[in-house]
Parts: sequence; C-alpha cells; structure tokens
Amino acid sequence: MHLQQPLRASAALAPECFLRSFVSGAPLGLMTLSAPVFASAPRPDLMHRAILYETAWRRQGTEASKTLGQVRGTTRKPFPQKGRGKARVGTLRAAQFVGGYAVHGPKPGPRLPDIQRKVYDAAVRSALSTKFLQNQLVVVDSLCDTLPAAAYKSALMDRIAALGLLGKKIYFMYGNQSVDAAVGLTRCADMFTIKKPTETAHGFGERRLLVSSADLVSVTPVLENEFLVVDKAAIERLEEMYHVD
Repeated sequence: MHLQQPLRASAALAPECFLRSFVSGAPLGLMTLSAPVFASAPRPDLMHRAILYETAWRRQGTEASKTLGQVRGTTRKPFPQKGRGKARVGTLRAAQFVGGYAVHGPKPGPRLPDIQRKVYDAAVRSALSTKFLQNQLVVVDSLCDTLPAAAYKSALMDRIAALGLLGKKIYFMYGNQSVDAAVGLTRCADMFTIKKPTETAHGFGERRLLVSSADLVSVTPVLENEFLVVDKAAIERLEEMYHVD
C-alpha cells in the first residue's frame, strides 16, 4: 500500500512527510520539511518561464537557412521584364519558387529567454511544492547504499516495489555531494527501458529512471516524472539552497 506523503501543509503547521526506508519501504518516522521550499503556493507562470528557459538552453543553436546569395541555382533572368502581363521575375532563386531562399529564416546564435535568478529559484520551489501537494514526493533514508552486485536491476526493482512505485516514471535525487556517491544507483537506472505491462514478469510495465544530485535540480525533470524520490540528505541540500525567510 502506498502511504500518503503529505500529512500537514497548512500555514500554521510545518509540512511533514513520512521518512521511509529505501531497502524495505517501511516508514521510519516523520520528517518536517521547510514550508517555503515544499509547501509554497505553486506558480504555473514561473514554472512555464523556467521550462522555456531550460528548453532553449538544451538547443544547439546551429539551425540556419540560406539567403538569396547562398542558394545554388542559375542567375539568368527567367522571363522578360515586360510583355507577359504578369509580375516581373528577376531570379528563380526567389522565395516564392521551389528551392528558393527562406525569408527571415533562422540564424545561428543563442536565443535564451531572459529570466532572473530569483524567478528561476521560485520556479524550482513551485515545482517541489507541486510534487509534495500531489502526493508524488517520496522521502527515503538514503539513496547511496550499496546495491547487490550480482543483480543490480532486480535489487533496484525490489526496492521500487517496496515503495509501491512499480511501473512509474521516477526521478531519484540524492544529496551526497561525493562524485561516486550514487554510482551504483546510476548504473542500475541505466538498465531500465520502456516496456509494456505484458512484457514484464510483474505486470506493471517498465519506465526509464532518472538519477541526479540535488545540486543539479531543474524544473523540467521534476514535473515530467511522476514521482520524485529524494533522500534525507537531498532534502537538507534543497532547503539549504532554496530556503527563503
């Protein structure tokens, strides 16, 4: 049975959630969260601006179209200037002809939308609060435990099943700042692909998993994935980075 995560998130009471074991899925106690980070009023407008910024940041910026001087073709004047009763045509490389140049086409260069740092931070807080308010935030003790080397994928699948998240699209976020902190979890997540429920033994299907550090949190993956599984260290790191008075 999947435990309901948000217990209290009112203005008078600090938000709380279950702290669960990543190995067995059993609740270990209650954990108090920072209200400005995990229980603020969601701002869809700020999250939209942040997603546009992140989408533009991932683009290569190398798209380009040819101008009239760059299009290959004849320079001969195709028709006489006068006498046809039609519009004058100076070149077959004009934009109205097939194979002509593009008018006001794209050019290489950065086109990042302007967004202030405090606006982006507010969007991250809104995304985290949305997950908390929608019962899609799961807090575990630690994601950096060593997984059995004999069966990486099956061991991780057992832990996902213990959390009641089989067949879900999950974003794992750890707070340990060490380079090799979650190398085992990352290796296991790379083994997961997209499978239908009929193609798996447990009948829940299989989805791709995402693993990253809390220092690399962004709005798009938080909202794209169904569940956000974070450990206690990641909660502390997020509250340290995005807490406001």
